[in-house]
Amino acid sequence: MLKYHLATYGCQMNEYDSNMVAAMLEDRGFAETDRPDNADLVIVNTCSVRGKAEENLYQRIHLLRPLKDAKPDMRIAVIGCMAENHGEKILKALKHVDVVAGPDQYKKLVELVAHPVEVKSRKRRVPVLTGFDIRENYADDFAKIASPFSTHITIQRGCNKRCAYCIVPFTRGQEKYRPAIQILEEVRHAVGKGIKEISLLGQTVNSYRTESDSFASLLTRVSEVPGVERIRFMSPHPRHYNDALLDVLANNPKICRHAHLPLQSGSNSILEKMRRQYDVEDFLNIVERLRKIDPNYGLSTDVIVGFTGETDADFRETLAVMRQVQFDSAFMFSYSPREGTEAFPWTETLSEEQKRRTPARAD
Repeated sequence: MLKYHLATYGCQMNEYDSNMVAAMLEDRGFAETDRPDNADLVIVNTCSVRGKAEENLYQRIHLLRPLKDAKPDMRIAVIGCMAENHGEKILKALKHVDVVAGPDQYKKLVELVAHPVEVKSRKRRVPVLTGFDIRENYADDFAKIASPFSTHITIQRGCNKRCAYCIVPFTRGQEKYRPAIQILEEVRHAVGKGIKEISLLGQTVNSYRTESDSFASLLTRVSEVPGVERIRFMSPHPRHYNDALLDVLANNPKICRHAHLPLQSGSNSILEKMRRQYDVEDFLNIVERLRKIDPNYGLSTDVIVGFTGETDADFRETLAVMRQVQFDSAFMFSYSPREGTEAFPWTETLSEEQKRRTPARAD
């Protein structure tokens, strides 16, 4: 029996994709191993959201070289956002990699690696499976369930927002939505495995829409599946918190009273430069309505500091919003220019030292 080892880096979408690839491999007779040196196939699922993440992943994949030297028949696949973003560059830098596959190419990847190939030369042609397919939303594929009580289910892929700093639309493609009937099939499948909590995933999960369903109506339909006790979702976009969604959040007791609500900046001028499609007032209105549902409504967020053009005044505005909202947790990053994005050619106005310095208290 062939064995695979899967290492996953990045967001919950990557975790779901890894579990989906794992299910495909196990359907073809592979068994999972937690030891890369014991594997016939090593897959590294990568993140490309920040430059530092990519640098770290190149180093981690480089460390697999001795395993490949000791076991030449081992195949190494690099998949995910960095695979889509860099493609052939990965092969030039990491000669021991056998295949590179972007997020729309996982079925082709599995078909390729499911058939052992004789390794004859380091100079053999290496497949690069990249590019977007608007038809591929993995509608019929269920992910391997990795937890005894909770599981992720992807309902929406890609992103149409084109924020000035963000590489995701260039690594995940345009928005695609799984049919609700197939999402509900996967929910029922998960419940049949003993799962009580369902976490719906998408790059902008609350933009979900089909001819028959909105995100609000999908939440209701998931909650009606017998055996579902709790529902979460990641990652919503502030623009898509509409009245229908807020009404469902207020009145459906199965939906956990927590939202990850990305702020990114508390300055309207910076939000406009970022192309975020909302302003601070819009954001605070959502917070107010959620806290009316429950004063203890849990809120987490994302913040980027040091975006091109940000001033001390802009930063103080962000601090003011943070103090007003009192988030339960926050993922905070210094701005990292990403090649291919709108903001990449913009001349940076802050040094790395300035981005990282501890500010004086802004009262």
